[in-house]
Amino acid sequence: MSGPARDGDAPLRFESTYLVTAAFAADAAVRREPHRAAHLAHVRALLADGTALVAGARADLTASVLVLRAADPAAARALVEQDPYWRHGLWTTLDVADYLAATSHSLRRT
Repeated sequence: MSGPARDGDAPLRFESTYLVTAAFAADAAVRREPHRAAHLAHVRALLADGTALVAGARADLTASVLVLRAADPAAARALVEQDPYWRHGLWTTLDVADYLAATSHSLRRT
């Protein structure tokens, strides 16, 4: 027997988001210091304007991980390619995957 819909039962509407994994070069830890302030400024700007939902690094420091709002995978990649860590070779590969991010904004009634 089903009862009335509760707020927790509202369907999720997912935004166009992408999970980006940026792998660090083996020597990134020793080469990153001159670029770290500019990298952090880039990430802060993405977080401040809502483009990035979350940004950080894996605990083992093998990769950075970002969840980005973007129109498509190419746009998400372009945002990350602007980062000083990419431009200076501290990140060696970028993996961009469609991501179904559940956020406070994705809870909406139909």
